Amino acid sequence: MGKRGGWAIWVSIGLLVILVVTIFYYFISFNPVRTSSSITIADPTIGLNEEQATQQFNESFVNYLLYNIGAGGLHNPPLSGDQPLMWVIVGEDSYNAVVDSGNIVVQKGDPRNADVVIKTTKKEAIKMIKDKSYIKESFAAGLSSIDLLAAKATLFAKGYFNIYNKINGAGVTGNVFRIYTS
Repeated sequence: MGKRGGWAIWVSIGLLVILVVTIFYYFISFNPVRTSSSITIADPTIGLNEEQATQQFNESFVNYLLYNIGAGGLHNPPLSGDQPLMWVIVGEDSYNAVVDSGNIVVQKGDPRNADVVIKTTKKEAIKMIKDKSYIKESFAAGLSSIDLLAAKATLFAKGYFNIYNKINGAGVTGNVFRIYTS
């Protein structure tokens, strides 16, 4: 290899270093435009007892629960328009939720190509809505679960592991995420 080959190798290494530093900087400094802390939504359980809340359970309850879990912090992967998509099963009801710039949009029905499936009962969901600290307890006890469907790289790029860290915090034993990816 002459001077020409050596030069090409050094340019390639330099470009690779710049790419790695850029990606690292992106993940370190990423802050969604709108986060769950900057969005205020009303607790749908206020003024309702458990039975009333169970009867009136709808998309607003799922929305509030997802904000409590931290789903508002999810984001598109770098250089992609692929929004975080969650499938939430509450008892017999099925909802899909998309996160767009920190805003969670919930609709009734099954989604296509969801990243995760969150399963719980109405009673557990209401408990988690009323008491944010109960979220860890519900998942740790197996009363609620999150099944990962997307590839691990996709889940990492969208911020799902921040939710994992929040749910699987100090004092929680076991793995609240069940992974169905390769």
